[in-house]
Amino acid sequence: MTTRDWLAELEPEALYSPDGWFVHRVISVEPEHNRVVAEMDTTRLGLLVDAQRLLPGHALHVPAALAIQATGTLGQLYAVFVLGLRVTDGWVGFGTHIHEARWGKIGLIGPPVTMTCTCTRKRRLMGTWFCDFSYRYEQQGEVIYTSRQTAAWRKA
Repeated sequence: MTTRDWLAELEPEALYSPDGWFVHRVISVEPEHNRVVAEMDTTRLGLLVDAQRLLPGHALHVPAALAIQATGTLGQLYAVFVLGLRVTDGWVGFGTHIHEARWGKIGLIGPPVTMTCTCTRKRRLMGTWFCDFSYRYEQQGEVIYTSRQTAAWRKA
């Protein structure tokens, strides 16, 4: 059995080019659990990490902006592969609310981050899909980030 290349399949459907995803490997897409699990390679995060100044007490780390950007990629993976909302069919999505975001610990550069996106509620109102998501990022068995967010998709 071959492993499905979810990221290659996402590329024509994505709202950003791959260098703006910060999702480097999809572990699973689980429609039965309303969940996507993926991995961030923290050695491939680019400009914001490269721009960090290594100072006493300020380790190189996963920037919050990149963690939040990755939530959008995870949400789009869910929208495309679970809900079937494809850009090639005219669907576009946007984050609408960050209800809660918490850093449990600093995300270090080096070890990968496992990211889980779970859709906790989905509904369609007047042609627009609204999804509530719960995100959990772990590194080396410890939670580094959690959030609850809402996103919406509509036909362009």
